[in-house]
Amino acid sequence: MYKGLCYLAVGLLLAACMESGDPPASDQPFAPIFQGRSNLPVESDRSFVPGERIGGITPGMPMSRVENLYGSDNLESRDLPAGEGTTIPGYVLFPGQYDELYIELGEDKQPARARFTNPRSNWTHATTGLIIGSTLEDLRRMNGRGFVFRGFGWDYGGTVSDWRGGRLKNILVRLTYTPERLGPGTLPDSLVGDVPIDSDTPGLDELGLRVREISVPIRPEEEVK
Repeated sequence: MYKGLCYLAVGLLLAACMESGDPPASDQPFAPIFQGRSNLPVESDRSFVPGERIGGITPGMPMSRVENLYGSDNLESRDLPAGEGTTIPGYVLFPGQYDELYIELGEDKQPARARFTNPRSNWTHATTGLIIGSTLEDLRRMNGRGFVFRGFGWDYGGTVSDWRGGRLKNILVRLTYTPERLGPGTLPDSLVGDVPIDSDTPGLDELGLRVREISVPIRPEEEVK
């Protein structure tokens, strides 16, 4: 169920980006926070470029090469959590470490997508610097414009559904809020459930919204088989 919804969510956000009719991303000066690669050995690189690579994992790379690159001690075959109590087959890179990475396979048994959630993860978007823990303000700046995410309180709550053609349009991101910011109350009904929420909605910045999960296509979605 999760995998299907994840595919659907990515498809919807890509379609929405193409059909929204929004102008190109803001032309305001933007300095990338992190470019990746530089002089790092491939196996030490923790940057990603959606549809092209994550670290040293590239399109068409068989898992045997991933194992050779990172070492057999750093790779486990495992059923990955997929939401609503279901699992899907895949691999875990760096199991139990800060940079733990879930690798989902396509029908051809090659890496198709990767996701990570550890708050201390070093995985970083090479162009914008997106990481686990990036704030709502960070996301608006990185994306170059506002965006839309789904309400909280259900299995896929906080998932960005439309980047509106911005710089983050090929990345699936889930947000969470800071409970301590709510005081004695709870989330307003307008922020709960499968409802669209504009990132510029007044009052959101006070909730301490941050990125809790990032899912990255390792190759273009149309090539996943």
